[in-house]
This record gives sequence, C-alpha cells and structure tokens, in this order.
Amino acid sequence: MTPVIRLTQPTRTLLRALLATPEQETYGWRLRTTTGLHTPTICGILDRLETHGWITSRWEKHTPGRPPRRYYRLTLDGAEQARAVLNERRRTLDQLTADSLPTYDQSAQP
Repeated sequence: MTPVIRLTQPTRTLLRALLATPEQETYGWRLRTTTGLHTPTICGILDRLETHGWITSRWEKHTPGRPPRRYYRLTLDGAEQARAVLNERRRTLDQLTADSLPTYDQSAQP
C-alpha cells in the first residue's frame, strides 16, 4: 500500500500551482517563482508526488548554453486527487471556522 501524501502547507501551495494549468507542463524554476517556495522544498514535494503517481516528469533535450529543464505535469488521476484533497481540506477548515464562531440568540436582542 502506498503511503498517504503529507498535505503540508508547501504541498498544498505546490498542488494549487500545478492545478492552475493542469494540462500544461511546468518546470522547477517556474514553480519556485510562482509559489515562493525554496528549490529543495519543491524538489522533495515533486519527488513524492511522482512516486505516488500524481505527476509525471521528463527531461528536455539539451539546449546549448543552459542546463536542461525537467518538466512536470499532473496526471489525470493526480489532478483529480489533488482537487479532492484540497476541497476536503477547505471543507474541513470551513467547518472548523463555523464551529468556532460565536452564536447569537436573535430572540434575545432588544
């Protein structure tokens, strides 16, 4: 059985960035500038997502003058799972927020 992906704040941030354009490939530096996360954090999360089958990656052909980029893309299943876990997280936070708000008895008002 594959372990559950840890949904830390950086993981959720990265998933949201990938879900912004799920049909397009992106690369690490673009994710760094989009999310503000540090490169080692991004690389660790991408590695875990790929291990779980949520994303695929490929190396571009070498272009003279710069190192090759590694491109990432959400799989169909990965995009579906990412949306599901982010929506569940949002529902949980909404419920916690609603439960913590004070209630007022409308009939007690003058």
